[in-house]
Amino acid sequence: MHPGSRGHAKNGDEMTTQRRAAGANAVIAVRHGEWKTLRSHVFLNYSDRGEADSPHVVAYYFWAIVTPERTIVVDTGFAANAGLRRGRDVLISPIDAFVSLGLDPDSDVDLVLTHAHYDHIGNASWFRRARVYMARAEYDFWASPTADAPSFQGLVEETELAHLTELEASGRLRLIDADRSLAPGVDLVLAPGHTPGELMVRVDTADGVVLVTSDAVHFDEELARDMPFRHMCDLAEAHDTFRRIREMVRTGDVDHIVAGHEQDVSTRYPALPGSLGPHAVVIGGAPTETALASVSEREVVRDH
Repeated sequence: MHPGSRGHAKNGDEMTTQRRAAGANAVIAVRHGEWKTLRSHVFLNYSDRGEADSPHVVAYYFWAIVTPERTIVVDTGFAANAGLRRGRDVLISPIDAFVSLGLDPDSDVDLVLTHAHYDHIGNASWFRRARVYMARAEYDFWASPTADAPSFQGLVEETELAHLTELEASGRLRLIDADRSLAPGVDLVLAPGHTPGELMVRVDTADGVVLVTSDAVHFDEELARDMPFRHMCDLAEAHDTFRRIREMVRTGDVDHIVAGHEQDVSTRYPALPGSLGPHAVVIGGAPTETALASVSEREVVRDH
């Protein structure tokens, strides 16, 4: 279900904006970790389906959207200590990957935190100047007494939640209440279910519209078969989000679905040129070379 067909009419101003962005935006998916487990450990109520258990690989990503104006980082992966404590394999440190992308702690970037789980905000504090975006419903939930329940606490790190509080107090955290545009051809889309304020990112590229679902959809199979992940704050909303995504594909609003933990994403698309190539792919088609030029130039400067 990763490719769809275009065909839904848009108004003239919106189409002009998207065409302007389409030839330059690039989505980079960096696979920094993995977990070899069983299907019964990742799908909700798996035993009720009457299917034999079998191995399953959970891939861990963060994403970078390179636009003509700036880089947008989507999530920051898990901190090594938090991942190793949970039995996850570290393929590359997200911080090393940030550096390979030409970023440093003082980089002037937009940072989108799709939700507050440990594997998505683990290294957020590394960015000292970033403008940080999160859904208000997400921030409010983790500040509420409900979040103290054991069902939720195993998915977060207290120090990382404390950093969110510090960001809010400093004025660097921008809380959103509805879908919104972040840059030409880059939109933040609310997608509750897995968490109360889960965000997706919709990106116009030369090869069509890419929807980075983060954990609104973990795996291709989750969306194709209505098989929710084992951790869902609101199951009814999760299914509503699945239906909304399928409608985006049906109407042609989305061409590529990039599920947040799907291992095939790292082989489905071409490798990123340069030293990060073994861990990263480019989503959006051939014209992304222009968008990636600035990343390559930063890498050359850093290495010399």
